[in-house]
Amino acid sequence: MLFNSLDYAVFLTLALVGYWLLARRASLRVPRLSFVLVASSAFYMAWSPYYIVLILLSTLVDWYVARQIAAHEEDRARRRWVAVSAVVNLSLLGTFKYFDFLARAVADGLALLGVHATPPTLAHAANGVLSLFGHDAIPVETVILPVGISFYTFESLSYCVDVYRRKCEPAKTPLELLFFITFFPKLVAGPIARPSELFPQLAHEPRLSRAIVGEALFLIATGLVKKVVFADYVSVNLVDRVFDAPDNYTAAEVVVALYGFTLQIYMDFSGYTDIARGSAKLFGIELPENFDRPYQARSPAEFWRRWHMTLSTWLRDYLYFPLGGSKRGPLRTYVNLWLTIFLIGLWHGASWTFVLYGAIQASAVALHRFVTRWQSRPSPMMRVDESSSPRQDPGRAAEPIDPPWLVALKVFGTLQFAIFTRILFRAADLDNARAVAGRLLSSSYGLVNVAPFVWAVLLVGFAAHYTPRAWYASARAWFVARPAVVQGALVALVVALLTQVATSETVPYIYFQF
Repeated sequence: MLFNSLDYAVFLTLALVGYWLLARRASLRVPRLSFVLVASSAFYMAWSPYYIVLILLSTLVDWYVARQIAAHEEDRARRRWVAVSAVVNLSLLGTFKYFDFLARAVADGLALLGVHATPPTLAHAANGVLSLFGHDAIPVETVILPVGISFYTFESLSYCVDVYRRKCEPAKTPLELLFFITFFPKLVAGPIARPSELFPQLAHEPRLSRAIVGEALFLIATGLVKKVVFADYVSVNLVDRVFDAPDNYTAAEVVVALYGFTLQIYMDFSGYTDIARGSAKLFGIELPENFDRPYQARSPAEFWRRWHMTLSTWLRDYLYFPLGGSKRGPLRTYVNLWLTIFLIGLWHGASWTFVLYGAIQASAVALHRFVTRWQSRPSPMMRVDESSSPRQDPGRAAEPIDPPWLVALKVFGTLQFAIFTRILFRAADLDNARAVAGRLLSSSYGLVNVAPFVWAVLLVGFAAHYTPRAWYASARAWFVARPAVVQGALVALVVALLTQVATSETVPYIYFQF
């Protein structure tokens, strides 16, 4: 059930009607939350009907664990219970996301030593366990990566950690925690929410105003345009073709395709986030921002502050800080920083392409910190003061005051780094990455395979990204100020136009695979 589908529009409408009918009385709070829980479960089961059990399992375990943490005053006991949550959640994530990759890596390592073995797969391992209990084997193709597991696992784990840190109280009932974890706008691809952000909103009766509805519709319309007009069109008409058969394209066309993928992935993921945040607003719930114009970043470090912010700040707060941040000496700081950024890359997928992608990004951020320190400039990434609030970036020292030409040069250089390292992000495997990179070194410069409308989409898409923030704010304020009838007519017009330019192929959201 894609956000840009008629099915989702019908589903969202029905969910909103039921929710607000039950929101008319405070006494109906439990039925209201239960209704959304059922709707969210149905939404998730449209993709993974069986894996809803994993969400329920990890959530109920963490509900019990958090209550045990709160019941103990001794820090050692509290840490043991946090460890239980970490083991359960990370084991589920590691098993489903990384088991096959690690098994292949071990088999490849043994092959180098002259020991040849067929690596087991998760499906075969699962069937082995089932056979021990006398159960029939399951089809191998049914064991796939559960949609959204990287997102809801982090949310569930952060809940127990925040209870341990006394940043939030444990949920009074499993229903509240299940609502927090499974709330469907964010369930499949984020943004990754914190308990401290959603629990206070659940404690109050939901409210909806004309301005909130206007903002929600504006976000949803913006997200649809990003997905359909920019992400899907560039994907189908350029990016997929080049990566599927790079030898059929010139070096210049491969470069354009890399620019295209850079635009596609931003429009795809930020468009998803816009629709998720807009949908949540219609329920009276505010979700966190996830993007801050990342292609305006002046360094790889700043890029990761602006891209998928809820992931980078999650790893900062729950990994970088606990490792010691920058308080244990320069060498330890670089190790902590490198590991954090590396795991951001590896979080995206279990393959050697993402291992290399994470290593390159981590090395670039560490090098940037070293250079800025060597130049006696404040580092714009992760020079931390752990006393800062979770949503502030304590490493964000005042940006150096550079002349406009130098700012433009830094932005351009950072963008090129993001574009060309994304060969690894987009490629199906290392062989595909080598093939694409090899075409870049060929002496072929024709552009006949790039259609005029593709050029138009690329130019408009990047130009929109570099417009002043005030333009976007003004457009949103203008839309919100219109009468409801006008807002509805404008959204309907946008949808009608999108049906005319939409591709005939269904293009899933990129971050669904993570």
